[in-house]
Parts: sequence; C-alpha cells; structure tokens
Amino acid sequence: MKNVKILIFLMTLAVVGVSCETHDDYDSPRKPVVGFTALAQNINNISQGDSKEISVEVFASDVSSSDRTFNLTTVPIEDTETNPPADPENYSFDSSVTIPAGERVGNFTVTGTNVSLTTDRTFFKITIENDPSVVAGGEILIGLKGR
Repeated sequence: MKNVKILIFLMTLAVVGVSCETHDDYDSPRKPVVGFTALAQNINNISQGDSKEISVEVFASDVSSSDRTFNLTTVPIEDTETNPPADPENYSFDSSVTIPAGERVGNFTVTGTNVSLTTDRTFFKITIENDPSVVAGGEILIGLKGR
C-alpha cells in the first residue's frame, strides 16, 4: 500500500510538471509558405510537332491584400537513371506565377511540345525561386511523353 501512495504521488508530480508547459512562440510572426499542390504531373501523348498544356497550382499558406508574384525556374534532376531529363526544346512554362489578392492559390501554364519526344517518358523539375518575404523551395516533377 505504501508503494501505491508513492507511485500516485510521483504520477501527480509528473502531471503537474508537464502541464506547466508554455507555447510562447505560438503567436510569433512567421513567413508564409508557398509551394506546389502536387509533387508531379504528366503531359502525355503529345503528337509529333504538336503541343499540349497543363495548369499547375501554387498554394500560399496565408491570404494577402495584394497580388503576390513569384519567379519560377528549373532545377537539375538528381536521379537521371529513374527520371531521364527532358530536352529543353520539348517544354516551356510561364516565368512567374501570381497569387491574386484575397486568394491562396495561383496557376501557371506548362507546355509540352513534341520536337524530339519518344514514347519513353522524360522529366524536368520546376521550383519557386527564393523570395525574402516567404518560405519557398518545393519542386514539382513534370513528365513528358510523345505519341
């Protein structure tokens, strides 16, 4: 019985000690996060000499009272064995994306053009360039496949 009392006392002491935890950083200002809503998208069955377009979404973690524009760029593919890189002549995309005021989502267009595509899928990656006003850096993998 003595051990039970000691055990209850220690448990009560532990609960009181843990319950005094504070969350002082909860309301501290944080930069909004901007990134892609998907990890990968494909443009399939592009006929020789033709083009196809897709719309890619970019999401912001907060709403702003003014339009926000972010620059887009390609980044190298690390695993070229699994994801063979596409020739730049086979794709193009908008150089920037704008998230309108009062919104959390913006779109930009990616175009796949079959200049030298085959029936084997090739890839390229797009990222949002760093901006001091937000946390960015996510990437989207775009796959291209000819007919």
